[in-house]
Amino acid sequence: MKSDIPIERDLVLVGGGHAHVAVIKGVAMHPIPGVRLTVISRDANTPYSGMLPGFLAGHYRYDECHVDLQRLCRFAGARFFHTEVTDIAPDARQIVCAGRPPVSYDLLSIDIGSTPSRFGIADAEHHAIAIKPVDEFLRRLADLETAVLTHDKEFRIIIIGGGAGGTELCLSLRHRLRTHIAARGGNPDRLHFSIVSNSASLLPNHAPGVYRRMQQAVADAGVTVHLMRRVASLDATGIMLSDNARLVCDAAILTTHAAAPAWLAHTGLALDARGFIQVRDTLASVSHDGVFAAGDIAAMQSRKLEKSGVYAVRQGPVLLKNLRLVGQGKAPVPYRPQARTLALISTGEKYAIASYGPVALAGEWVWRLKDRIDRRWMRKYQQLPETPGMVIAQASDPNAMQCGGCGAKVPEDILRQTLASLKQAAMPDIVTGLDAPDDAAVIAPPENRLLVQTVDQFRSFVDDPYLFGRITANHCLNDIYAMGAVPHSALAMVTLPFGPEQKLQQDMQQLMEGAVVTLGAAGVCLIGGHTAQGAEMMLGFTINGYAENADLLRKGGAQSGDVLILTKPLGTGALLAADMRARASAGWIKAATAMMLQSNGPAMDCLGVHGATACTDVSGFGLAGHLGEMLRASNLSASLDLDGLPVLPGAREVMTAGIFSSLHPANVRTGEALLQADDAARAHPNYALLFDPQTAGGLLACVPRTMAQACVSALHMLGYAQATAIGEIRPDMMDGRLIDLAVRR
Repeated sequence: MKSDIPIERDLVLVGGGHAHVAVIKGVAMHPIPGVRLTVISRDANTPYSGMLPGFLAGHYRYDECHVDLQRLCRFAGARFFHTEVTDIAPDARQIVCAGRPPVSYDLLSIDIGSTPSRFGIADAEHHAIAIKPVDEFLRRLADLETAVLTHDKEFRIIIIGGGAGGTELCLSLRHRLRTHIAARGGNPDRLHFSIVSNSASLLPNHAPGVYRRMQQAVADAGVTVHLMRRVASLDATGIMLSDNARLVCDAAILTTHAAAPAWLAHTGLALDARGFIQVRDTLASVSHDGVFAAGDIAAMQSRKLEKSGVYAVRQGPVLLKNLRLVGQGKAPVPYRPQARTLALISTGEKYAIASYGPVALAGEWVWRLKDRIDRRWMRKYQQLPETPGMVIAQASDPNAMQCGGCGAKVPEDILRQTLASLKQAAMPDIVTGLDAPDDAAVIAPPENRLLVQTVDQFRSFVDDPYLFGRITANHCLNDIYAMGAVPHSALAMVTLPFGPEQKLQQDMQQLMEGAVVTLGAAGVCLIGGHTAQGAEMMLGFTINGYAENADLLRKGGAQSGDVLILTKPLGTGALLAADMRARASAGWIKAATAMMLQSNGPAMDCLGVHGATACTDVSGFGLAGHLGEMLRASNLSASLDLDGLPVLPGAREVMTAGIFSSLHPANVRTGEALLQADDAARAHPNYALLFDPQTAGGLLACVPRTMAQACVSALHMLGYAQATAIGEIRPDMMDGRLIDLAVRR
């Protein structure tokens, strides 16, 4: 994200709970000068708890009840790190994440929710499906649903926990599964539900009128209820109660009282007896300055609150205000919980029970009220306006892809500390590298090998520097692979945004550790480079590789009759442009990121084994541009199957919406001159993909026809799931046009 304001402080939000989405939206509408916002979350889509029962019952689609955190963060100009936090070191002001360098903070807020307690239930971890984390629950629910629908037999499901969450889940899941069974012509009555609770009644925290209405709803649904019974253990076929009674079941779902993640116990933060973060009325940690907590994970000293999303929603604006105040050196204000909360509890069908203190109401109208309230809350985080502060790359902006001006070099001590921390395997043919830096790196080249070199660099297109380092290194390796060479070493070109030295060091560490992970996996050693400061982050590499002369693959080696094979799907240019405009879903960007992180090294080995005659990588000039280079060099033409092009999820959608990479118009100008296309081809939904610039895209290779099918099958086995044959090489030049577009009629 480009900014003329130097970064002075880092505000980091861990988790994407209800309070945090309010903070992100608030920062988007009123940015905090000099503060960089980073959100770290294991989930890119965070569920809204109020609509989850309706989703389980089949009344809502997935996207209707989930906030797209990645899109919201892009809207706010915030960095989004899609990873899991495993520890926090508050004294060092660092957050430890899975599989990446620690993230530093000046202000920290934690809103990671809770999980059902397994305390006292033996083997619950192995034999029960926990309702949280929700993404994991939904994955296991899909397996459960498959098991129910693919076997025409009695199926027993036990819900462990009789609170509002457990009863809602039971009735919602019952409605969902019975509906699906009936739709397949089966007998829904073969499905049996039970609730086991150690309380004396269902919904023990609600008024008697609420309990009676829920008891009636459960009885009408034919659900068996076991009260005052504690679960002692589980196995693959049932549960054992504390009185040694056994209940047989095919699946057990855990909705017991809330528990905190175990890793919090090692952080040094003050916790309550149940492991939740103790906070003052201001939501600030009682033990560490600059740390806040909200939602289920927070435990107020002054008042015990029920673990409910209702409180988290109300905490959001107060948390945002206090983060602003503390960042300015001012005193925070107290959060004052409401004396009573309105709970709207659904019962599977479009019917709900209202609970407000001693008041209990029920009916279809209550469900409609709940639906209206929930949808109104979701609209705040789904219908995002385009704000003037957003940095948007549009096709009409000729400077959108231009880099910022150069700055001074990164200070020597920062550079030395960062490079010293990088872990790389020693390579005997590197005479002078980072282990003994000099004015230049020195390599002893092997005899009878050709030196192959390539260079590439671009501005940051993701807000996570660690991820940017990984993808950029992977992209820069592609030209070496496309030549049939083996990558050996790399020189880095780094530009970091202006900021205090501490921030420079943190960004440098994240960026270079990400790059070294990818380079190291390819057997490449980082041996030097150049650093500078500028308006925005940029990264590039000069990659050195070696090849036997006979092994070199050139663009001009294509043979008539060869089959064109593309190893990866298309669409990163349009998707990244949509992401910059907060118009791409987290699922689309997740798929694109996974593709950009996939190395082409194994693919190149596979293409070589299957007799590839020519190869190039598909990058900035798009498929048409790079195929045109290959055809010119080979003095041949090609027929391309538009229907057969592999496409990333969401790419067609964003292009249909008129969102393209800023390089797209130039690629169209040069690419269309190569094409022989009729009206049907130009109207084809894949036509625009021919000109889409790719980042860390696939290899485009010519393979003899007799080897093509075996090559594609081998690529699939190597993990290139969308590798496919997209056309063939032809001998004629088609009156100056190089590419004939074929459309299946």
